[in-house]
Amino acid sequence: MSETTDPYIVDNFGFGRAEGDAPVRWVANGRRTHPVGLIPLNKLRFHGVPWESRDVERNALRMLSACSRVVRINSQPHSLFFAFRGINWQFRYTPDILAHVHPSFLDELLEGRPLYEAVAEPFKSEIAFEDARPVLFEMKANSDKSLDDPSDQTKLNAVKAIYDHIDQPFLILKERPHIDADFLSVITHLEAAARDHVGDLERSRCLFAYGRERCMTYRTLSEALGGQPKGERLVKALHFKQFVSIDLRRGLVPSAPVWLRRRTEFALDV
Repeated sequence: MSETTDPYIVDNFGFGRAEGDAPVRWVANGRRTHPVGLIPLNKLRFHGVPWESRDVERNALRMLSACSRVVRINSQPHSLFFAFRGINWQFRYTPDILAHVHPSFLDELLEGRPLYEAVAEPFKSEIAFEDARPVLFEMKANSDKSLDDPSDQTKLNAVKAIYDHIDQPFLILKERPHIDADFLSVITHLEAAARDHVGDLERSRCLFAYGRERCMTYRTLSEALGGQPKGERLVKALHFKQFVSIDLRRGLVPSAPVWLRRRTEFALDV
């Protein structure tokens, strides 16, 4: 896991996880005994998960929660414990976010596409959990002093080497260019219906509206489901429940395409 020119060699490592999907760590840092804040996520059964940075980590969680190519999310998913050979000290690292994503989402981020652009892309079909790839994220503000700290970089290089050794995708994303203020305003409008109930009746109404079509505009579908504001709110809720996928690349504009993700015999017979 280490190049011969590297004076630090990882001697051993192990993982600590909480039971179920609970975050493994609930302290913001060594000086606090509570998280900075909690955010309920639709892709973790609305459990409140901790965030430590409002402008970076919290906003990344919000964007991933609204992304059609993300199946499940957790923050502080595990702790990685490791030691360097010859150093009598155990180090600990806890990644910010674990997201199970469609492989195309990971590929785009690896190619350098900004996170907010990848999130805005629609997805036209369902994603089985077993087909999703687990990806770890370390979110960094551009002003984060650890980016220029040699000791922090040595630790992070060891962490990257360990995840690479076990074939676990691990991405370090900076606030810019991955978080965009204009796109966050779109997410804010979308979140108005994030926790709305969507049952069989709402899904059936949506299927009837589509008929044999697979794509409708945001305006047309909203009007078919009750108009403004009820119909628009239902479209947003269906997006969060991954029943439809709104193309967010131009925002929540009337002409935005909205794709039906679930194709059933009921829909085929309409």
